[in-house]
Amino acid sequence: MSVFIEIQTNQYPLTASEIMGANRHMSFPVPFEAPDGYAPVAETAQPAHNANTHRVVEAAPAEQGGVWAQRWTVVALTAAEKAAALAAAKAQLLEAATAKRWAVETGGVTFPDGTRVGSTTEDQNRITTVIANAQLAGVTSVDFKAASGWLTLSLAELQGIAAAIALHVQDCFSAERDHHEAIASLTLAQARAYDINGGWPA
Repeated sequence: MSVFIEIQTNQYPLTASEIMGANRHMSFPVPFEAPDGYAPVAETAQPAHNANTHRVVEAAPAEQGGVWAQRWTVVALTAAEKAAALAAAKAQLLEAATAKRWAVETGGVTFPDGTRVGSTTEDQNRITTVIANAQLAGVTSVDFKAASGWLTLSLAELQGIAAAIALHVQDCFSAERDHHEAIASLTLAQARAYDINGGWPA
């Protein structure tokens, strides 16, 4: 969106709507062109800076050769700004680590023979129920629908799957805890570079 400056007062930034609202006695062409006393301000790129220690502030536009352009100033972050930025970065990382744990936890478990079994809470409850009911009924084998297809499993094999899923879930929570504890001690620069994708069970 184009922005403008009122040359006499240096009022900035102004939009086309604001200029028209302040000059209701005037008619304006379409597309909009600023009337006398106003000038469009050209966008300029922000200067390079270290976002961990500084921020960019827009200064008053400058005119050179009849063209007005944005100007920027790099200023050091205050202690309060650094603290707020660090708290926000840590909160985002903690949330991301928890979301990653949930995705891995419920993403299923793949066994050495290629069998893949779901690991959502519903999957875990279903397996636990089958084991309990099979024991009560004296059933020694069950037809089991894994994520990778149908299987006929002994009760012991199904119990082994349940144990593997339980270990998988615990490994996920352990990885999440490791990330949360690591995040707690990060600096701002470290937080902005931190990768939450490592250390999770396969």
